[in-house]
Amino acid sequence: MLKTTKLLSVIIILLIVFTFVIRFMFSVTFPSTWDQVDFVLALDRYDLLAMQPHFPGYPIFIFGGMIVHLFIENPSLSLSVFNGIIAVSAAIPMYLLARKYVDGVSALIVTLALQSSVYFMILVSQPMSEGSAIGVLWWFLWSLNIGLHNNKIRYQLLPLFLFSILMGIRLSYLPFGFGLLYLWWFDYKRNKDSIRLILFIFLAVLFQMIWVVALIMTEGSLNGFIKLSLAFVTGHFTSWGGTVVDTHEPFFTRLYELVINNIIYVGMFAKSFIILLVFAGISIIALLKNKTDAAGNFLKKHYVMLTLLLMYFLWNLFAQNIEKPRHSYPITLMLLFLWLVYIIGKHTLLKWACMGLTVMQLVIGIPILKEQAEKNPAVYQTANYLTQQDEEIVVYTWEETRVFQYLDVPFEHKRFYTYDLFLQDKKYNKNKKIYVTNHLIEGFKEQGIDVSDHLEEVKTFRSNELFDPVYDEITLYRWIDK
Repeated sequence: MLKTTKLLSVIIILLIVFTFVIRFMFSVTFPSTWDQVDFVLALDRYDLLAMQPHFPGYPIFIFGGMIVHLFIENPSLSLSVFNGIIAVSAAIPMYLLARKYVDGVSALIVTLALQSSVYFMILVSQPMSEGSAIGVLWWFLWSLNIGLHNNKIRYQLLPLFLFSILMGIRLSYLPFGFGLLYLWWFDYKRNKDSIRLILFIFLAVLFQMIWVVALIMTEGSLNGFIKLSLAFVTGHFTSWGGTVVDTHEPFFTRLYELVINNIIYVGMFAKSFIILLVFAGISIIALLKNKTDAAGNFLKKHYVMLTLLLMYFLWNLFAQNIEKPRHSYPITLMLLFLWLVYIIGKHTLLKWACMGLTVMQLVIGIPILKEQAEKNPAVYQTANYLTQQDEEIVVYTWEETRVFQYLDVPFEHKRFYTYDLFLQDKKYNKNKKIYVTNHLIEGFKEQGIDVSDHLEEVKTFRSNELFDPVYDEITLYRWIDK
């Protein structure tokens, strides 16, 4: 029995290492979205005013990419590899957290299941801040767990430091800071020391100021930084951030999109019916094997993580763009962790079933990673097509122009968000063939303007929606004046 356990542990560890290698092999080497271009350009010149990157600057993510960039020439690959390194390190806190609830072999299976989750592999292979942010988040969750159960100063300071790192990578993970309130509450209950509590709060602010001061210095002045930050925050919540205020979507429409599409269909299953069936099968077995009263005890064990999950869920629902499932993935990964530690230790059959799930995720995920790394996204296909046009053209876009700029395409392209400005500019290009994209047309429709009479469809370009759910399909139209 002992030999079998050791052999199984070795096999799982080898599969975890294999997962790491595959992710590095298929790290993305080119930016394909507006945000990715922002990050990639920042490695050569960090400038918030030039959107390199956009506010809040993601300073620790960019700094990590710069370090890797010293050894790897390709800036996009540098960021992808940095994500990969942080994601690899996250296997440690994933295992340590799981080990608190299940045996060693089961904890390894949980770690493998999280690390081989298809959407997780997609995110950590991209030059986006989510990959490293999710990795640091798991270190923070682990440190929080340690701090809640240990009175030593170093275990109280570690979560404060890691939360500062997390904020310097991705500020939108701010709701997880609610965990620090738990930490301080428990510490105060143990020690009844107000001075100690005030000191911890002061140090938490001090840790955050490390990266905030660095940002202020890049802008040249505190006043300039404040103006920039206020402009961005206002725009995010009222104009273009995809928040509940900006989109005016019905509440239940947003809720459905977040829960059913982002968290479950994309996050957990990566739109794979096979993975869905495996999940469903394991869940049915678990329900048959587990006692009904176990759920209450489970909730008591994990109330801190569940509280943080709820805080971020509400933030994601009301204050983030739910068109992008990557914003919701921390919820998915935490739910997956809770689901796994709940079921895996109950029966040997469930261990093997979860092992089967991890293998299935790898079998389905590897071709998807390969596609992401090698196939041109829709915006690149569009650029290639337009480059081949012999006549003089001008292309009016929504956000595609950012990638066109990065590619340094030979044709003229312009970004417009309002119909009146588009009409005004179009007057100066009467002798050129005019193209518009479907995203520009959709933007006009949201403004109550129908231009379908002026459109002649030319070609549609498609790529995998898992990689970019917004610009995975670009339809090019020729504009016909009437």
